[in-house]
Amino acid sequence: MINIHTKHCKYRKRQLLPALKRGKISGKFYKFLCRNFPYNLGYHGIKHHVCEVVHGREKEDVAIQILRTSPKHKEQMKFQWGMVKANKECREKIG
Repeated sequence: MINIHTKHCKYRKRQLLPALKRGKISGKFYKFLCRNFPYNLGYHGIKHHVCEVVHGREKEDVAIQILRTSPKHKEQMKFQWGMVKANKECREKIG
């Protein structure tokens, strides 16, 4: 799993990990979010689906399927992976 330390790590640390430890979300859902949205977990679409899952209004499998197939979320995934690649290239140039 890629851990990129950005200002958005607070959402992972303060929202997702406690929900995972309390059993509100599964490890599968947590891994999916961290792997597919590595740069910014504070994206509105993610927050919305996490909130729905935690409150029991939506199943995790449905949320994962929506995040995978929706064109809006796919575009956000591509954008974030582009940011990761750019960040990696920049670090290699500096180092």
